[in-house]
Amino acid sequence: MKTLFSLSTVVEPDRQRLARFAVDVVRALNGNPFAAVAALTQTLDRLRAASAASEIPVDVSLVCDNDRLLLCWGETRQKLITLRDTPPLASLEALAAQMRKASESTDPELLRRRNQQIAADLERARQRAARELAELESMLERKKDELQESIRLAETDSLTGLLNRGAYDDRLRTAVLRSGRQHEDLCLILLDLDKFKDINDTHGHQYGDAYLQRMADAMRGAVREHVDIACRMGGDEFAIIAMSDVSVARRIAARVMKAMEGRVSAGIAQLTPGESVVSLVARADAALYQAKNEGRGRVNTAGSQAVNRRAGNE
Repeated sequence: MKTLFSLSTVVEPDRQRLARFAVDVVRALNGNPFAAVAALTQTLDRLRAASAASEIPVDVSLVCDNDRLLLCWGETRQKLITLRDTPPLASLEALAAQMRKASESTDPELLRRRNQQIAADLERARQRAARELAELESMLERKKDELQESIRLAETDSLTGLLNRGAYDDRLRTAVLRSGRQHEDLCLILLDLDKFKDINDTHGHQYGDAYLQRMADAMRGAVREHVDIACRMGGDEFAIIAMSDVSVARRIAARVMKAMEGRVSAGIAQLTPGESVVSLVARADAALYQAKNEGRGRVNTAGSQAVNRRAGNE
């Protein structure tokens, strides 16, 4: 039995992060992501109930037990999926290390503690305002700068300058809530660089880093400033949260593909009324997976068939 990752779930973004990590593991182990999403929907409901009942964090682990993936918390052991084969221990060790890095990079606890400390410092400074007014004004400015810089660093991918995975989770949840309240169109575009490993192996990691930065520039050039949100999920995986319908989202994806000379695959899903974040992500991911299977260099829209385009056709 091997623990692949553990997360402490406190609020809804934590649970959505858990779902995304679980789907990533299922895909890495060649499992069925659609079956995993169905099981995850039930799991998230149970976790919400557990959190509401206890009002304390619920620590959840994803465990591989022979050919089964289990979600475990407290005394609960819930099967996620059954794999076709029992993965080799070496593969599980490598995957566990990868997921540990991913969970650490998106852990909001460090940022929360830092912001709480900054808020405490500001409160103490205000209490001294009567006798230290000049010093207080200077301190407030410094603390505000520290807070903004802390948030910026915590949300930014250091290589590409795009929003990172943690910021993506938060922005996507907020966008889905806003879309539901204001009845606005919302599309999720998932993008994957085609054969990026071959590029790294052939040209080296320095070239690969420059290629990732080129992808980030292409995304910034394709999105609408202050409207759409460009993110790097990690590795060669990217996402755009587009406040638009499918037609506009496909134009955005096509512009990215044209800038990258057609060496990108993309999957698009438009939010439907009442749909959850997990479902939206799963549909966009399935569309991306289909685009990769159909030959790469394509845009695939969830729920449609004859919608794929080669780069530059739009």
